Amino acid sequence: MNEEQTQDQARDQNKSLLWHRIKFLALIGIFLSPFVGGWMALYVFDIRPPSGNYGTLVVPVKKLHWPPLETVDGDLFQDGFGHKWTLLLFSDNGCAELCRSNLFYMRQLRTLLGRDTLRLQNVLISARPLSAETAIYLQEFPNLKVVEDYREPALYQQFYLEDLGEVGSEPRLYLVDPDQNLMMYYPAENDPDRMLDDLRKLMKLSQIG
Repeated sequence: MNEEQTQDQARDQNKSLLWHRIKFLALIGIFLSPFVGGWMALYVFDIRPPSGNYGTLVVPVKKLHWPPLETVDGDLFQDGFGHKWTLLLFSDNGCAELCRSNLFYMRQLRTLLGRDTLRLQNVLISARPLSAETAIYLQEFPNLKVVEDYREPALYQQFYLEDLGEVGSEPRLYLVDPDQNLMMYYPAENDPDRMLDDLRKLMKLSQIG
């Protein structure tokens, strides 16, 4: 074999090796492309998939530190309302029409949870005293825990979320987990059926409360 043939053979081997390397790198690129694309969508272009929840998640969750609270029935709670899921409604107007509508749906949601009913409790905190008319209306909600005329900033500030205005400025529902973490909230005017779907999912997935 002369020198020219040896050089041709060496070039062919180099080309073959280069081609195998290209194919190998291409395979790696195909394998990594979903991860790279997902990373860029999330961290470069801030494109995030929908969470699947109707409520808005609080990220990260906020650990709550409850002050002592006394209900209109005289029950005193020192550190939250016990180890249950809590659907909490704040109201600044003594619980007018929209507040009452929310209370009705809160009661229905709890009932429709079926065997998980006792894992959820409903709480109303009003910044103003309740009128005699409202007090009569609330008799229809024997399982509702009610705190009236409570304005201490130490509590309200913990539920403050950016872009939502002052807590209690309009009725808004907050979901607190049994470990006393604020984890989700709902608008004043909401879709009860979709809220029920959220609660059923949580009860199914959660082993607490």
